[in-house]
Amino acid sequence: MISRYIIKLNGRAVEMSKPNSTILLYKLPYDALKKNDPGFIISNHFIVYILLGKNKEGKDTVYVGKSKNSIKLRPTAHEDKNACWSYCFVLTQFKERSFFNDGTIQYLENSLNQRINEVKRFYNTTKTTNSDTANDDDQCNCDDYLDEIYHMLDVLGLDLISGSETELDQSDDEEQIFADCLPDGIYTFSRKIKRLDNRMLKGKMRYDKQRHKFILLKGSDVATESGIGLSPNIDKARNRASLENEKLLEEIELDSPSACASFITGAACNGWMYWKDTDGNCIDKYRHQDEQ
Repeated sequence: MISRYIIKLNGRAVEMSKPNSTILLYKLPYDALKKNDPGFIISNHFIVYILLGKNKEGKDTVYVGKSKNSIKLRPTAHEDKNACWSYCFVLTQFKERSFFNDGTIQYLENSLNQRINEVKRFYNTTKTTNSDTANDDDQCNCDDYLDEIYHMLDVLGLDLISGSETELDQSDDEEQIFADCLPDGIYTFSRKIKRLDNRMLKGKMRYDKQRHKFILLKGSDVATESGIGLSPNIDKARNRASLENEKLLEEIELDSPSACASFITGAACNGWMYWKDTDGNCIDKYRHQDEQ
């Protein structure tokens, strides 16, 4: 895995990139960051960051944030009496070919916060994040970015892959949230897939509230080529399904919206952000409607 990346070291600080890609990832010692000596110059002012440390009980603890002023002030503005930070992971892009902006860093921050909650491996001190300011194209760019960044973070010691909703079936707690909040009905999916030359995949899903089942409907697109992070369970279901011209010929029952989205795309996909109701709202709003 490491051979796929370009890695530069400066003491304990690490810069990681990928050939022919916009992605830049940094792992910076928190104590060096506080001394304003991070080890690398980060020229892109738009960043998303993850603080990693331990709480008083010794559990791995994280905080997710964003900044429009690079690493000035923000990453070190979260001194926590219940946590001792050791590293700061900084997610950004090469400045000259970046799609990072106010909306995309907010979307990335929210997606990372959700992912951390889904893997259930960390004590998460992040309070509230939002995702409503990125347009559809920006969201596609962000999701493609995250597909790779999770693997890069894993190489640098932050595992946001194992146990995630996109790797495993949705948890009982998450299913119960939908059982309580999501109305019966038909929901639509559309997403451009970069690895398929930006082909637009579309699908329809019916939620059966009484049975707590998500039914992927006949006629939905199915990418036959698999990508990154596809769950073995979804892979098996895709291999058993009846397809013609990459269209589903039957209904498929699954346990979560992300499972339905991953079935269509052939890769890890957060269905909470891509399935939309009849008003065009992503169904993630139902998961957070008690916070509004």
